[in-house]
Amino acid sequence: MLNPPPQQACDAPTAFALFRLHDSSGVSGPGRVLDGVIFHTGQVVVCWRSDVRPVTPLHSSLGVFPSWEAFRQIHIDPHPENQTQVVFGPTWQPDCS
Repeated sequence: MLNPPPQQACDAPTAFALFRLHDSSGVSGPGRVLDGVIFHTGQVVVCWRSDVRPVTPLHSSLGVFPSWEAFRQIHIDPHPENQTQVVFGPTWQPDCS
């Protein structure tokens, strides 16, 4: 799914994770490359998971975007070769109990 589900009536943030099957840039690598949140305002905040790469870990960084569309236009749509997948909600989160 590449578009977020409709906003909840309670205006709760929507969490998501971005997975890439390939990485044409060679920077973030394949797999789960970032975690993000869409707020009730429509703004998107993401945290790149570069610090947990199995090979050559880098520093993690944050990004703030005015909308889902802006985030998608920059990080998803220009790179179809990465076969990006976005998973919304808590289903992708590991059981940390």
